[in-house]
Amino acid sequence: MISELKIVVADDEAEMREYYQAILAHLGHTVVGAARNGRELVEMCINLKPDLVITDILMPEMDGIEAIQEFTRTAPVPVIVVTAHNDPDTIDRATKCKILGYLVKPIQKGDVQPAVALAMRRFAELRPVWESDCK
Repeated sequence: MISELKIVVADDEAEMREYYQAILAHLGHTVVGAARNGRELVEMCINLKPDLVITDILMPEMDGIEAIQEFTRTAPVPVIVVTAHNDPDTIDRATKCKILGYLVKPIQKGDVQPAVALAMRRFAELRPVWESDCK
């Protein structure tokens, strides 16, 4: 079982941000920030230093992939993306980024826990390599 994580979520839809907060609290985690766009996501990740990020891809001002590239430049953090878009271009962009999970909307409550567990496990394995990339 994964211990309590501090998580930042990002989605331009208020209902999705509320959904993440409810589901993650039920799983024993704390949502420390809920961003409405990519710019807010970057600011929250820099300031709050979460254990995990769950973000939508298509958002205003800066999309999720651009935001991930921005906030992981200085400190790696595990990321799960959730999107309604599973087209080849979106998947290709995501594979070029340090993303540890990719869920397609609509997601179910049962999708979240295994995605979080897998992302955290893979991050523990990859963290030393990613940290050396940031130096």
